[in-house]
Amino acid sequence: MEIITADPTLRAQIEQALAERPHDQLIVTTRIDGLAAVRAAHPRAGVIVVGVRREQVANALDAGADAVLCGPMRAAELRARVRALERHTETRWTVGPLELDARGRVAVLDGAKLILPRREFALLCCLASAPGRVFTKSELRRTCWNAGACSPASRTLERHAARLRRRLGTHASMLVTGWGIG
Repeated sequence: MEIITADPTLRAQIEQALAERPHDQLIVTTRIDGLAAVRAAHPRAGVIVVGVRREQVANALDAGADAVLCGPMRAAELRARVRALERHTETRWTVGPLELDARGRVAVLDGAKLILPRREFALLCCLASAPGRVFTKSELRRTCWNAGACSPASRTLERHAARLRRRLGTHASMLVTGWGIG
């Protein structure tokens, strides 16, 4: 586990540390604003928010936190939450000829590396995390984009899925649209 510490008032320093490489888990204090931005930059990472008041728990969860610890917090409970998220945070998937490593941000199709933009990679990871499952459009928007960045009217999701199908070439049939569902 790597620990990055930064003065929470220095948002640029925090964003730079997070952008340097993907992280499996992020522990965020309430002094950091923009939890949705953290979640958008690291859609597959587990996010634990610490130090919130009891009345802020629902807001933190709605903003993208996977777990919330109210103050005063015990170190043993934080370690247990980290272990619990590790059990539920898978970062490597193999689906047919496709291999994905979310931590390393690597996609390999038929032995050749696929170069994917960030959102298409996030979309592919989301879909590969549960092969055969039908995701609703709202689930995909929530997972791959922050709350307001991808409205249903914009057709952004559909355009990214179409580009992803083109990049998959002869394996485009791996992505199946469930009309009326997702």
